[in-house]
Amino acid sequence: MQVVPRSLWRTPCLHFRGLATVPNRNRQVRDPRQLFKPKGKAPKPGHETRPEPAQLIVPPALQPEFEETLSKLKRAHKRSSLLEAHAHWSSLQSKGLLAHVSNQDFKSLDNLLTAFLPSLLSREDAADPAIARAKRKALEDMRDLAIILAAQTSFTKPLADFMELSLAEGRPEDVLQAWKDFESQIPSRSSSSQGEVQNDLEIAARKRLSRPVLRAFAAQLDYRSAIVSIWTKRCYLQSDHKNELSSPTSPEDRFLQMVRAVVGIIRPGAKSEILQQFTHGKSPKFALHFYETLLLASQAPEHPWVVISKERPQKADDADWATRALLHVGHATFVMFAAEFVRCNRVDLAQRVADDMAHLGLDVPVVVLNILLDGYAKQRNVAAASKIYALLSEGGNTPDLFAHTAMINALFQEGAVDDAMAYFKKAEQLFVGEGKKGIHVATYNAVVHGLLINGQVDDAESLVKAMRTSPNAPRPDTITYNTLLRHYARKHDAPNFVRVLQELVSLGLSPDTYTFTTIVDTLLQSNRADAVPRMLDVMEAAKIPANTATYTAIIDCLIRRRGEQSVRAALQLLDKMEGDGVHANEVTFTSLLAGVSRADHLRPEVQSRLVDEIMGKMTARGMDPNRVTRNFLLLDALKTDGILGTDKAMKLWRETIAEKGGGIPHTTYFVLLNGLAKNGRYDYVQEVMDYIFGSGWQPKGSLEKLIRQLQREMALRG
Repeated sequence: MQVVPRSLWRTPCLHFRGLATVPNRNRQVRDPRQLFKPKGKAPKPGHETRPEPAQLIVPPALQPEFEETLSKLKRAHKRSSLLEAHAHWSSLQSKGLLAHVSNQDFKSLDNLLTAFLPSLLSREDAADPAIARAKRKALEDMRDLAIILAAQTSFTKPLADFMELSLAEGRPEDVLQAWKDFESQIPSRSSSSQGEVQNDLEIAARKRLSRPVLRAFAAQLDYRSAIVSIWTKRCYLQSDHKNELSSPTSPEDRFLQMVRAVVGIIRPGAKSEILQQFTHGKSPKFALHFYETLLLASQAPEHPWVVISKERPQKADDADWATRALLHVGHATFVMFAAEFVRCNRVDLAQRVADDMAHLGLDVPVVVLNILLDGYAKQRNVAAASKIYALLSEGGNTPDLFAHTAMINALFQEGAVDDAMAYFKKAEQLFVGEGKKGIHVATYNAVVHGLLINGQVDDAESLVKAMRTSPNAPRPDTITYNTLLRHYARKHDAPNFVRVLQELVSLGLSPDTYTFTTIVDTLLQSNRADAVPRMLDVMEAAKIPANTATYTAIIDCLIRRRGEQSVRAALQLLDKMEGDGVHANEVTFTSLLAGVSRADHLRPEVQSRLVDEIMGKMTARGMDPNRVTRNFLLLDALKTDGILGTDKAMKLWRETIAEKGGGIPHTTYFVLLNGLAKNGRYDYVQEVMDYIFGSGWQPKGSLEKLIRQLQREMALRG
């Protein structure tokens, strides 16, 4: 006797030869999105309800057949017969009667497909060829029904799961064919003159299917089709890029990032900082890959989707997406790449951008040369910076104030004080005077900083005095005085430190975070026991107003320092603050809790003790923790292993969702679910996931991946 694979034991009756009917009780699905049925709440993501079909009149000749087919369809759903359901749905589709089917019947189809998913999508091979053929036939039927369901109602999960299976088995062509069939079966709806989708349900469905479709395009390296499929339909994807600094990215990830970046550049309202979300200002790997891919694509022998030219080409026929250029790379795009490479401290790559522009016949604009000059200046490469400055001066042109400031910084860093001051004097001659723009305060601040680091303190003080009194100089700002404060703090020059603080306040300038950080560092670096009283003395001597905002700013600075001493100093300042009649508010306590919860350098038991101490102070003042405060408490509880930690975390979570519906961010949910699973509390995991999907809130990125992983683990555990 042939043994039936275990993966098909729990499958509802497929009604094909060789399989017996399975009792209904075995059709239970463990997906919480199927188990949780909220009342009166927003529809679940992926299950937005389409409007009920209007009272369209079925053609009289088809009325009896429609009613009979619908009746058979309901019986097929009730008996969980996939083959019969496929035949009846196909009949309705071929006769153009799907528009008359109710939402309830489509919901029954969704339930039917969802029940079959675990076994049909299993990659376990059947030993019996007949069973294997039957399974393949059932999978084909499921695909056809999933396409009908997604196209008509935007219920996309069965189709998305089919696409994921096809990708896992190395069949991207099946995904693209399913996508093509899905698009062809979407009911005719209104669209813009450019073909952009206007219907919200269709947009939502396209977004949810876009990821497996893009992965299929990635397998074929088809950039054009991938970009067109998103851009022309207004189905832009959410940003959930991997941080390539912490983990390597695959070619598929690179492809997806490329598509998102291109769409981000060409879509309306695009920002020039599009690359920063990939590079984070540190790693240029993706930006370089992007840049090289664009250059290579522009050299395609036929119908390149990238065109490089000074002028934007005339707009092509919007319908000719197979041959028209999708992205114009001009001066603005090259500037974007040069700026990002310098931000990532890769001036050599920025220089390559300038060289490529010249090689391609494009003029290298002043802004690119300024970017290069600034990059070389930051690297203290005075020789290279001087060459760029000379290029800017060619043909009788005058380098702008930005170029002069960059040269001043570079020369001061190299200790060439006289040369730096010569550039400053030259800038004054070029930009100061009647009808001229004048010199920005940032240039003066650069000179003050350069004089101080080279020991020219008197000259720096004289320049600041000139800024206060000269009509041709800009007024000093907080950064000017922060520069002086940092110098005197390092020299342990308390009298001048206090004098500068007094001058800052007397001019009506407000101390910023950097100011308070300087004060905190100055007093705590000596490990003095009376650091907090001394800090208050300095504030009083400088006539800095002692109010809630000021105290909270200093507490925040203290809490950001590493070490238990800084946290203790912050708590001591809190006591002193309220002892002087200045009341702390929720922002103050939240700042304390945030600092302690994020202080990975503290031992878990120390963190818990400090959190309890802060909460005790908060409760003693009659304050109830708000949602933000509870989030930090939740994170702290999960750092404690064992039953007490998980029970405390769940208690806090339940209190949070009871208060105005939750407000817990993705990161906290990730830590919550991960911590619960780590402690083996899958009952709590199930409760949290039921709430997530029942509330209509859609997890994304790493949280979505974690939930899928936990669902698989729970299914295996039974």
